[in-house]
Amino acid sequence: MLHKRKEGLVPGTLVYVGDTEEEQTLVRSHHYSSEYYHLEEGFSKPQQGNLWVEITGLKDIRHIVKIAKEYSLSNLSLEDVFSTDQRLKVDRYDSYLSATLRILGTQESPEQQLSLFLGSNWVLSIAENKSEIFEPLIRQLATNQTKLQTGSAGMLFHSLMDRVVDQYLVRADELELKTEHLEEQVITSPQTTDAPTIHQHKAEILRLRRMTSPLREILTTLLRSESEYLDKNTLFLLKDIQDHALWLSEECDMLRETVSGIMEVYLSSLDMRMNTIMKVLTIISTIFIPMTFLTGLYGMNFTVMPFTSAWWGFYAILLCCVLVVTAMIVYFRRKQWW
Repeated sequence: MLHKRKEGLVPGTLVYVGDTEEEQTLVRSHHYSSEYYHLEEGFSKPQQGNLWVEITGLKDIRHIVKIAKEYSLSNLSLEDVFSTDQRLKVDRYDSYLSATLRILGTQESPEQQLSLFLGSNWVLSIAENKSEIFEPLIRQLATNQTKLQTGSAGMLFHSLMDRVVDQYLVRADELELKTEHLEEQVITSPQTTDAPTIHQHKAEILRLRRMTSPLREILTTLLRSESEYLDKNTLFLLKDIQDHALWLSEECDMLRETVSGIMEVYLSSLDMRMNTIMKVLTIISTIFIPMTFLTGLYGMNFTVMPFTSAWWGFYAILLCCVLVVTAMIVYFRRKQWW
C-alpha cells in the first residue's frame, strides 16, 4: 500500500513513501583535500577542495530539497530519494550522476535506502537512517595523505559504493555458512530442523539476490558512461566492484539451488522416516493377524470345540500363537523386511 500515497500526484511530487517513521534529519559537511580535512555540522560550501554532504533522516523534506537545489538536483531524482522502495539503479544527468543502493540492516540500524549523487568536486549522500557503515571512510578522510583524501570526488563516490557492496559480500558469506550447516543437519539429523527454517533461509537468499542482481547493470552503466566525474583511477576501482557483483550473482544463484536441493533431501528424509514407521506398524499388524484369528476362533460360543474340555487347552493355543509369531518373525528376517 506504499504506492497508494502517490496515486494521482504529479511526477516529481516530493512525498515520503516508506514503511517506517521518518528519522530526524541530520546534515554533516566533510571538507577535504590533499592538505586538510574539516567536519562541520550542517551544510556549508567549500571555498576549495572537495565536499561530501552527508544527510541522514528524511523528516525535514524542505531542508533536504534546499541543499539539493544548491547542486541543481532534479525533482525526479529527489522523488526517488523519498520513495524508499526503489530498486538499485544508476542515472546520468547533465550536471551529476546518481546511484540508488540499499544498506543492509544491522543490530544498530534497520535496512535502508541510500541515494548517492556525484558532481565535479562534491558528493551528496542521503540515507533514511543514521548508520555506522561509513565511519571507516570518515577516519580515512581525517588521516593525512591517504588515497581517499588526496583523490577526487569520484574516488569518494566509489568508496561509498564499495562499503555498501562489502556488506553484501559479508552477508553472502554468512548465508553460505548457514547453508552448509543446514545441509549437514538435513543429512545427519533431519529431525533437528524443519521446513519453515529452510524456507526462511531461502527467503533470505532470495532477498539478497533480488537486492544485488541490478549491481552488474549499475557497474556496467558506470563503466560505459564516459562521465567527466569519473576519472581513470575511479573507473579502474569500479571494475573491482563489478567483479564483486558478478561473484555475488553467481553465489546467490548457487545458494538458491543448494537450498532447493536441501529442501528436497529434507522431504525425502521425511518420506523415508514415514515409510520406516509404516513398515514397522505393518509388520506388527501382520504378526497380530493370525493371533487375532486364533483367539477369535476360540471365542465363539459353540458347545463342542477342540481342546475346550482339556486342562491344557489354553496353554496349547497360547503355544500355537507363540510359534506362529516366531515363525513369521524368522520369515520376515530372512526376507530382510525387518
